[in-house]
Amino acid sequence: MPKKLLRKVRDFINTHEMLEPGDRVVVAVSGGPDSVCLLDILHELAPEYEITLIVAHFDHTLRPPEDQGETEFVQGLAHKYGYEFHTAKASPAIHSAKGSLEERAREQRYSFLEHVRRKTRANKITLGHQLDDQAETVLLRLLRGSGMQGLAGMRPVRDKVFIRPLLSVTREEILEYLGEKGLRWMEDSSNLSPNPMRNRIRLELLPLLKTYQPHVTEILARAADTLRLDNDFLEQFSAQWLEAHVVREEIGFLVLPIPPLLQLDPSVQRRVLRAAIKRFTGTLRRISLAHVSGVLEILKSPKPQSEQHLPNGMVIKKRYDRLILARKSARKQKPFQYHIEGPGSYCIDEINSCLEIQELTRAEAPPLHSSPWEAYFDAKRLSFPLTIRSYGPGDRMVPLGMKGRKKVHDLLVDNKVPLELRPMIPLIISKGEIAWVAGIRIGDSFKVTKLSRKILRLRLTGDIVRNFEVTQQ
Repeated sequence: MPKKLLRKVRDFINTHEMLEPGDRVVVAVSGGPDSVCLLDILHELAPEYEITLIVAHFDHTLRPPEDQGETEFVQGLAHKYGYEFHTAKASPAIHSAKGSLEERAREQRYSFLEHVRRKTRANKITLGHQLDDQAETVLLRLLRGSGMQGLAGMRPVRDKVFIRPLLSVTREEILEYLGEKGLRWMEDSSNLSPNPMRNRIRLELLPLLKTYQPHVTEILARAADTLRLDNDFLEQFSAQWLEAHVVREEIGFLVLPIPPLLQLDPSVQRRVLRAAIKRFTGTLRRISLAHVSGVLEILKSPKPQSEQHLPNGMVIKKRYDRLILARKSARKQKPFQYHIEGPGSYCIDEINSCLEIQELTRAEAPPLHSSPWEAYFDAKRLSFPLTIRSYGPGDRMVPLGMKGRKKVHDLLVDNKVPLELRPMIPLIISKGEIAWVAGIRIGDSFKVTKLSRKILRLRLTGDIVRNFEVTQQ
């Protein structure tokens, strides 16, 4: 049996390219049968693969009578095999009443393993999950309503760091291996508790399912393998689509076009959104199917502007035909107002932007200007002092080319200015009349004509320009 299991694990390692010569591998050892078996097998294979092993044990501090004994047991194993040993205890936060105990324990355990990996300059972390664990995971996620990605179970290799060499081996095979080699292990009394749900699946549901299908463990694991292959293909397709369609990406923003996204199959839409969220925040933790479905709902809604707040300090905004992933901002835009006595440069601190005003002769003025943030005015009509202020309800102007007055609000709507940017759009006022809604339209009575001799050039730069361009074609 030992040699047979050794061959089985070796084949699984090779199939999934888990190890390479020179690897430094942190072995997570709890002291239970799975991790003891894992350590012994890797010890047997270490010379063949030319790898270095480091033993790591995390004390969850959840079973004080047993925890110290387990730590000493694992330390003894490391000494027996001649390996470097690292251990740590969970922080008091693990006993917090907030959230899932299982989740808090998992986060601290993985954080510890990553710390050991960096400290020892290792490049791999190996975990003792086996075939029965995979079956339990699939059932647990099925009962929680997971989709294909969740039902694909645990990966043999994750992020090219975490490896699970025993994922093709059953619990029964592990116990036989330990028995034939005369290896001891520590029993975890919490595994016999009906809580959490995973234990109930192990102790009650799987035994019941085996009365219907004796090979249910292997069948569930094979199903996970099949789903993982399909899922990987769809994930790769979604990642390629995302790469090809990102309109703009910088610190604080990621922008996608909505029309082509809605043309995708619904299954791929969800995956693209998940890929975009992960790309933007670096994680999908706490992002549920309900969150992604909520984003799709606002995309399909006839409302031109809406938004969905997500965990991890993120908000997804629908702004006309653009989807904007952004960080939540606690700052509310303050109104502003400045008086301008003559040409020069004026900073508007509230929007982190600057207005430059330059006086030109007719000959100096260019025939064309392409930026909406640059405008030219007849200097006789646009006379100092000027006022630059934020937009307010009831503001009206006579836009270039029109006769009657129009609400500034309607101009902003017509030009698809996002809700959060409207308070940032500066208005230039001369003698009580709006001469320029910056970036949008100048006033008709302030335009340059053939009779204009002196011209004022106004140019706006800064955050307002950058933020506005994020949302535009």
